[in-house]
Amino acid sequence: VVPSPDLTRNVLPLDIFPAEIIDALSVQKGYSPDMPAAFGGGAIDIRTKAIPEDAQLTVKLNTGWNSNSDDDGFTYPGGSDDRWGKDDGTRQIPQAIVDGIQMYRGSFAPLRIQTVAAAAGEPISFETAQMMNRELATSLNRDVDFESKNLPADFEIEGTGGYRWYLGEDWELGFLAVGGYNNNWRNRNRTLRNVQEPDGSYAESQRTINSVSLTAGMNAGLRFTEDHEISWHQLFLRNSEDEASSTVNCRAGQYNDCSTGVQERLNDIRFEQRDLNVTQFIGEHTLGDATLSRLPEWLGFLEAFRGTSAEWFYSKSKAETDLPNEVRAKYVETFDQSTGEILTSDIRNIQNAVVFQYSGLDDRVETWGGEVTLPLTGVSWDMNWDLEISGGGSYNSKGRSYQQTVLGLGTFDQSFSMGGPGCPAVSGLPVSEAFSDANLLRLDGDPFNPQACYDQELILGIGQFGTESYGAGQTTNAGFGKIDLLVDETWRLMAGARWEDFTQVSVPIDYLNFSGQRIPLSVEQIAESVYSDDAWYPAVSLTYIRPQFWSDEFQLRLAWSKTVAYPDIREVSASTYIDPLTEARVRGNPDLVPSDLKNYELRSEWFWDSGDNLSVSLFYKDLKAPIETVQGGATEDNILFTFVNAESGEVYGAEFEGLKSLGFLSGGGWSDAFFVAGNATFSDSEVNIPVAPGVGNLTNQKRRLTQQSKWVVNAQLGYDSFSGKWGATLVYNAFGPRIFYAGIDGNGDAYEQTFNSLDFVGSWFPTEHLSLKLRLKNILNDKTTIKQTNTLDDNVTVLEQDVGTTFLFDVRYEL
Repeated sequence: VVPSPDLTRNVLPLDIFPAEIIDALSVQKGYSPDMPAAFGGGAIDIRTKAIPEDAQLTVKLNTGWNSNSDDDGFTYPGGSDDRWGKDDGTRQIPQAIVDGIQMYRGSFAPLRIQTVAAAAGEPISFETAQMMNRELATSLNRDVDFESKNLPADFEIEGTGGYRWYLGEDWELGFLAVGGYNNNWRNRNRTLRNVQEPDGSYAESQRTINSVSLTAGMNAGLRFTEDHEISWHQLFLRNSEDEASSTVNCRAGQYNDCSTGVQERLNDIRFEQRDLNVTQFIGEHTLGDATLSRLPEWLGFLEAFRGTSAEWFYSKSKAETDLPNEVRAKYVETFDQSTGEILTSDIRNIQNAVVFQYSGLDDRVETWGGEVTLPLTGVSWDMNWDLEISGGGSYNSKGRSYQQTVLGLGTFDQSFSMGGPGCPAVSGLPVSEAFSDANLLRLDGDPFNPQACYDQELILGIGQFGTESYGAGQTTNAGFGKIDLLVDETWRLMAGARWEDFTQVSVPIDYLNFSGQRIPLSVEQIAESVYSDDAWYPAVSLTYIRPQFWSDEFQLRLAWSKTVAYPDIREVSASTYIDPLTEARVRGNPDLVPSDLKNYELRSEWFWDSGDNLSVSLFYKDLKAPIETVQGGATEDNILFTFVNAESGEVYGAEFEGLKSLGFLSGGGWSDAFFVAGNATFSDSEVNIPVAPGVGNLTNQKRRLTQQSKWVVNAQLGYDSFSGKWGATLVYNAFGPRIFYAGIDGNGDAYEQTFNSLDFVGSWFPTEHLSLKLRLKNILNDKTTIKQTNTLDDNVTVLEQDVGTTFLFDVRYEL
């Protein structure tokens, strides 16, 4: 169990694992008690090698470009370590601000500064307090003006190395190391539209994102015969995004009504550094021939337990997400409606004309556990049987702290707060000049001076929504038992149960509250907010095995299980964050409870010796209190999402999966080099969401589940030359429209539209050690699109985002 390095989603990038260090990869679509009970419909188990088979050294270089990145993009002055995805301190919250928060007890208002000074026996004038406020503002990094940049080509380098030593006849020692670096630039333009007034209320963004990824890993293992192995695994992952975007924001009937030739422009920078560190120790032990032959005679009774295996693990991981100095500068512009030419561009005359936000997440997970398996064989009633009895347990502990500080820099005078012409010295200037040290420290005092807007007007403020910070914890204790019985190679029964004790709590924190409680909850309220429950999660499956039934091997399996979906900590915290795709505010719900699932499946599988296979399955899931994303209303700037427990829900459908060689097309000739593979799922669902506090007026209380598509297709056409020097794969992925968020106030549900993804990979192996690869992504140049029907029955594209076609070229050398 590892924490997600992404602040807003539970993800782990799978491309951080080079193929050279993968020992085993399995996909399990049915639940079994040896797995965590938080199981929805599938799990991918990736195990990395600790001891390589032979000495190995691999180096790979990659370059390429994206079709949307041919044009220039935006950038801004950053730090000296940006190329490594790390801020060098340029963007960090200034120490003067940190000290000021403590000194002035969570407020920078001149009156608060006066009060603190008076309490210390050093009374000051209001003008002096104003100057002290502005001196704090000079510590902010205001060098955030945009520059045009010719976007460079992608660059990636990856290396893997390992070795194995034989220490006598029985001992082996080995290691595997991996390192990778990736740097790419992308233009990701996006359009957001208001569903009710799409022509008058919209936002068009030009966005440039510089993504940097770093991967470093070291695995080491010690093996004694084939029976015992202890390994150490260390993984470091960094994934950073540096975004600069300029957004034209129009709202019908507001100060930025574009139909009148006035628009708001928002210039944003957002640097997000995500680091994940994982340390794990694993032990695997088997009571095999090598071990039994070395045991003393008095332990001879262990012969009865031959083949018994034990596995244990201990893991400690930490995810840190740092968003230093997110900046938003707000301008009001006038433009020529016939040509679109910008006539004037003024910083808005409001207190938070420029917003500086500092956020940090620290997420720590500790987990350990083990499992023992006892194999037994015998003959009963003329039937041969093989039985495995296994049991074990685990412990997971997760702690998270999130802190956010928001500062606003602008003018105290609200007379032009609806976007009229700003201060003469502020209007038309970039941020670095409008809020230069000279301007911030000016107290002119002459009402007839054109610079007089600096007199008692420029001010630094702090705080935004209140309790945006929080602390949270989550623990899970688990134990399980399972039997796996095979009778006459024909019938297989798996049955068992898992017990889990789950506890979770999330506490809001207001770091700026010095006059009252920083935790705005009493001890009793905190105790009441703790969710704790324990339950059993059983699973049973019966498999019928019959060779030569339309194939070389045939299996028919009927399975039933109970599982759970726990709410994530971010979903139960009462904090607010911004969804990176829709720019909507997302707020957690402390009242969420876990969802119970009952899973039913009937699966038939055919396997041929040639490697061809086909599976067909029917599935049904009964959901109790499923967690759904809904709109919680709207704000002046954007919509608000939150999470609720629905009353009930269900999912049902059919899945088809298979692989087929195309040799039959030529009777064993040229077509033997081709194969097709893929899967297709056809399903439907229904969820019932009652009216609840904090939830908007839902248009459809009964609807499909969020993010559930009626169909999903993955298809692959592959080619492997007979000489082994050429290979190619064409992959197509698509999904049916799925609800992205539920509509309110008579508006329909918003559907993410089908994204048709067509990718190509071509490989050439000119020598034993050298390989070349060409990759094309999103060949059809499809876009991410969300559509929603409004109360007038108009189908509105509320979001459209460019993705572009990516061309990549790899060179790989393996020793």
